[in-house]
Amino acid sequence: MNCHVGIDIGAVSATAALLVDGRDQAAATAAFGENFKFEKILSSGHALYLSTYRRTRGKPLAAATELIEQIIAAFGTDGVKGICLTGSGSKLSADKLGVPMLNEFKSISVGLSAMGCDVRTVFEMGGESSKYLRLARNADGSFGIVDYSTNGDCAAGTGSFIDQQAGRLKYAVEDIGKIVLDAERAAQVAGRCSVFAKSDMIHAQQKGYTPAEVLRGLCNAVARNFRTAVVRSHPVEGPVAFIGGVAANAAVVRAMREAFELDESQMLVPAGFSHISAIGAAVSAAKADHAVNLAHMDDLRAASDTAHGTFSRQDPLKMDNVLLLRDRVTPYIPPATGKIDACLGIDIGSVSTNVVAISQDGELIKEVYVRTKGRPIEVVAAALVDLEKELGSRLNIRGVGTTGSGRELIGELIGADTINDEITAHKTGATYVGKKMLGGRVPDTIFEIGGQDSKFISLQDGVVVDFTMNEACAAGTGSFLEERAEELDISIVGQFAKMALASEEPIRLGERCTVFM
Repeated sequence: MNCHVGIDIGAVSATAALLVDGRDQAAATAAFGENFKFEKILSSGHALYLSTYRRTRGKPLAAATELIEQIIAAFGTDGVKGICLTGSGSKLSADKLGVPMLNEFKSISVGLSAMGCDVRTVFEMGGESSKYLRLARNADGSFGIVDYSTNGDCAAGTGSFIDQQAGRLKYAVEDIGKIVLDAERAAQVAGRCSVFAKSDMIHAQQKGYTPAEVLRGLCNAVARNFRTAVVRSHPVEGPVAFIGGVAANAAVVRAMREAFELDESQMLVPAGFSHISAIGAAVSAAKADHAVNLAHMDDLRAASDTAHGTFSRQDPLKMDNVLLLRDRVTPYIPPATGKIDACLGIDIGSVSTNVVAISQDGELIKEVYVRTKGRPIEVVAAALVDLEKELGSRLNIRGVGTTGSGRELIGELIGADTINDEITAHKTGATYVGKKMLGGRVPDTIFEIGGQDSKFISLQDGVVVDFTMNEACAAGTGSFLEERAEELDISIVGQFAKMALASEEPIRLGERCTVFM
């Protein structure tokens, strides 16, 4: 009994497909047990078996090793006549085994052809990648790729994006489909970034949306993002095949059909939808009949055992060239008697709200830091009440200014004397602090990292001459750091910084997306 093997090792999961002579189907089924399930007899006469779905959990080599060892247990080393790998995490495994690789686009087209799918467009949504392919039949009946597009460096609109958001609501991603199908309405959720989506989901819950309605909004956001960020202006010619692990989610399937205005006959989820790439790799292995030497399994096992040490390292973080001005601030001592002339500054951000009272001399009288929690009016009101309870009888408020994303709303409600954009507020505040605490030096550069915004501001003689901000991606913001700390069960206040500064060899994790991180 012989077989040809295709393995798809992705960023999140690993799947395998086996082609066995159709005459050996009964024996193969008995040998596999629960590890591989019979799918169908292909037109080539091969019996197709598909592995159970498994997550790599950051260990692609270990996942590949486990799959191959299960196959060897059923067929023996002599029974494995060919192996072909595909997927973003397959290169190292292929090198260790000395077997060929098939690029992901080709494996999809070959797999769909083998499954007898007569489609013209493919939507693939995996753990961390999304793809669009447009296919055309070659003279020999196989599929050729005439157009394609991918999601690039943003994971919004992928399986990990959905997985992460579902986890916040304490739902298993496998349960989302049936939960969402009963929702009568959908919350508005941003599909552009994981961190921004979190804020929208929190706001929706505060407005009374049920978890099912929030999750439906999430599925709609994923579909919208796929259309705008992956497909873009590329033509969508039916029939369309929706493949990848996310295609198991009935709610996303419905959202994709609605986003592209396709009915069930125009967009289908084919059999083996989560294993199409692995099927394509198995078919390629059978056609190539490339000899495989499983003596190299020892190399693969050894690599999987030591793969944790392959992260690149960087120099430790140091505070040698950092001056913390907060350490130079002396507590405000109010005059013994009389009123204190003061001005209020209120910064209403998407994550936090800051209220300060300063004296006419620019001394910090009182500061209040609170979470905005999607309720800027209530939060500002509570902060002002706290300020009044502590100092209200002595303060003579001479002026109020607002800034931040909620500046217009709060400024109108409290009758602010000035409403300033954040760039102007940063420039004015930094210039004042420089003159007061740095011996008259005026900063020429400002780096600001907030809850969901990051900014670079260039100054010349106290005038803004250039600036830029993070726009639609929250990688490198406060929420980005806070989420990573939560995943590691580390307090973002105090503990996170202490541990980071104590590391002697920090690993380099990449710098692109909170989901990929």
